[in-house]
Amino acid sequence: MKTIIRYIVASFAVGVLLPAAASAGAEKTRISIADGQWRLNGGVTYPGTPAEGLLMNVRMVNAVFEDKNRPWFDAEGNTSEFIARIPEYVAHGIRAFTINLQGGFPGYEGADNSAFRPNGSLRKDYMQRVRRVIEACGRNGAVVILGCYYQRQDQILRDEEAVRKGVMNTVRWLGESGFTNVVLEIANEFNHQGFDHPVLKKPAGQAELIRLAKRISPELLVSTSGLGNGRLPDSVCRTSDFLLIHFNGTKLDDIPKRIQALKKYGKPIVCNEDQKYGDRAAQAARLSVKHGASWGFMHEKINQHFPFHFKGSEDDPPVYARIKELSTEKDSKEKSYFPPPESRGGWRRLDKPDEIRRIAGIDPGRLSELKDWLLASDKRNFAAVVVRNGYIVLEVERGNSAKTDSRRVASVSKAICATVLAIASQQSQQGLTPKKMTFDDPAFRFIPWAYPLSDPRKEKITVKQLFNHTSGICPEATGASNRGTWEYILGHSGDPKTARLAFDPGTASGYSTHALHHASLLCENVTGTPYDRFAIQALFKPLGIEHWWFQYFDGGKEYGRHPSHAMGMPARDLARIAYCMLHSGRWKDKQVIPKWFVEQTAAPTHKVKGLEMRFKINAETFSHGWQLPARLRDASGRGMPEDARYKPGSGGQLIAFVPSLDLVVTRQTGSSGSWEYEEYLRRACAAVILQGQVNSHGTM
Repeated sequence: MKTIIRYIVASFAVGVLLPAAASAGAEKTRISIADGQWRLNGGVTYPGTPAEGLLMNVRMVNAVFEDKNRPWFDAEGNTSEFIARIPEYVAHGIRAFTINLQGGFPGYEGADNSAFRPNGSLRKDYMQRVRRVIEACGRNGAVVILGCYYQRQDQILRDEEAVRKGVMNTVRWLGESGFTNVVLEIANEFNHQGFDHPVLKKPAGQAELIRLAKRISPELLVSTSGLGNGRLPDSVCRTSDFLLIHFNGTKLDDIPKRIQALKKYGKPIVCNEDQKYGDRAAQAARLSVKHGASWGFMHEKINQHFPFHFKGSEDDPPVYARIKELSTEKDSKEKSYFPPPESRGGWRRLDKPDEIRRIAGIDPGRLSELKDWLLASDKRNFAAVVVRNGYIVLEVERGNSAKTDSRRVASVSKAICATVLAIASQQSQQGLTPKKMTFDDPAFRFIPWAYPLSDPRKEKITVKQLFNHTSGICPEATGASNRGTWEYILGHSGDPKTARLAFDPGTASGYSTHALHHASLLCENVTGTPYDRFAIQALFKPLGIEHWWFQYFDGGKEYGRHPSHAMGMPARDLARIAYCMLHSGRWKDKQVIPKWFVEQTAAPTHKVKGLEMRFKINAETFSHGWQLPARLRDASGRGMPEDARYKPGSGGQLIAFVPSLDLVVTRQTGSSGSWEYEEYLRRACAAVILQGQVNSHGTM
C-alpha cells in the first residue's frame, strides 16, 4: 500500500516550499546540481535573491557527538536539542548542515567519537542519530553535508583498507536508507597533520576515495574539504562534483581571489567552514555570495565546543541576519533594476553630484576628470557610457549618439559572438535547436561549408578555441585581410594564410578575426537560423536592444551569403549586454545568457602560456571571446580588479563589466586604430567609492 503525502504549497519568506508535517522520513527533499547551480526538488535555490543557486550552510558536526570516555554525556538529548532548532535555522536562510561521522574538535583532547568500528563497519546506535538528523532536515527542506572522517579520530580505523571500507559502507547505508538530501564529504580538511592514514592526507588518496564513492553510487554528489586557506589541489577539484573549501584562515580581502581561482573548474563552490564571528563573518558571507560561492558558518565556541548549544539565530544575530538578507527575495521595488528599451524611457540616469555620490557610490570629482580625459584622449567622434548600480552616471557624446549610432564596434563583436554561441549551446542542450553543441566539441563538425578541409588539423579545433584565439586559424599576425568572400575565409581560395593553420590547435595564441567568422557559420548550422537573426532573437530583443548592424560576406552559389560576427551597436545598447553579464546572465526574471558562460569568462579557457603573436600580450588574458585586463603583465594591467572582463575593439571601442564594483563601461566610435582602453576602464574603476574610502571631496 502506497503512502500518499500531501504537500502544502505556501509562500515562504526564504524562498523554499516546505512540505506539511508527515511521518518521520517520509518526506523527500532532493538535492541536485544543474548548470552549476544547486537545486532543491528540481527548483533553483533562493530564486530571485543574491544567493540564487547557492547553498548557505552551517557547521553542526557535533550535533551527533558522543564520547565513549564520557558515558554520562546525553548524546540523544544533544541531537534532539539540535533537531528542535532546525526550523529556525532554515527560516534564516540555511539550506544545509554539515555533520560528521567522527564529529569535530569538542574543545578538549582525548574524545572517542566515531561512527566507525576499527574495520570500517558502521555502528548502528551512532548511525541512528545521523538518521534522525537527515530525516529532520528532509522534513524542513534542508540538506546534510555528511562528512566521513575527521583528524584526531581516523586513528580508530586500523588501516587504509578499513578507511576505504568505511567510505563504501557509508555510501551503501545512504543508498539503502533512500536519502536524497545528502551530499558526501570524504574528509574534513583532508591534508591536516592530525590525520594518520596517508589516503586521508594526500590529494591522490582523496581523489581515489571520491571515485570509490562514485562507483558505488554514481548519482551521489561527493567532495572533500581542504584547509582554511580556501585552496584545493587540482586533482581534487577535477574529481569532485562540487568544491568544498574552508575560509577559517582566509582574510576578507582574499576571499574573492580564492573563489575566482576555482571558477575555472565550472563546479559549485561551497565554503562549509568559516569561524569568523559577528560583522566579519557577515562580511565573509556577503563577499562569498557576491562572487558566486556558497558560504558556511562555524560558531566554534557555541556549536562545536563542549557544552554544545544550538540556539538558532541567537547563536550570532549579525551572521544570521546577513544570511537571511542574502537569501530573501526583495520586494518588487527593491529588486534588481533592468532598463526598459530606449524607445520606452531607457536607462535611468543621475546628473547631480550629490546623487551620484550618495546613490551610485561614485566620486563626482573623479567622474569629471574621466570625462575630461575621454574628450582629450583622441579626436574621434564617440559615445561613452558608465553605469554604476544600474544608473548612467556618465555619458559623453561627441558626434555619435549613445542611443542610436550603430556603426561597427570592431572586435567588441567577438565578445558578443561568443555570448550568442553560449546561448545557442545552452538551447541545444535543452533540445531547442536542430543540433547539440558544447564548447568542447570539434568546431568543424558544425561548419559543413568548410569541407573538404584546407588543413586536416582543423578537425581538432574545438568550439571554444575559436573564441580564445588558440585555434591557429589565420591569426592577424599573418597580415591577412579580415574581410573577403566565404571561399577566402574558409581557406578555399588558394591563399596559404587562410588555407593552412599557423600552429597546431591549442599550442599557441594568435588573435584571429577569421576564427570568429567561422563561429558565425557554426551558430547558423547548430540553430538552423542565420547568426544575425539568432543573435537578435536570443540576445538583443530580450535585453531591449533596438539598434544594430551586421556585416555579410558573399559566397556565390557554392557557399551562399551569410552574416559574419562583425556588427555595430550604440554605446547604451552595448551596456545592456555588459549589464546582463554583470547579473550572471539574468535579465529581469529570465536567464538570457547561461550562468556557466559568465562564470567561465572569469578565467582563461585554455592552457597556453606566453605571448599572443600580434599584440604581444599575455595569452592568459583571453577567455570565451572576452578578455581579462587584470592578467595583462605590463603596466596596462595595473590596478585592474581581478574579476573585470572587457573587450577592446579597434578605434577606441570598449565593452566592460566589473561584478565586484557593479560597474559597466562602454565606448563606441565606429572607427579604427589604437587607443588607451585600459586607462579608460582603470579610471572608471577608480571613481567607485569603496566602503570606508574617503573620496576626493573628503566625504565617505
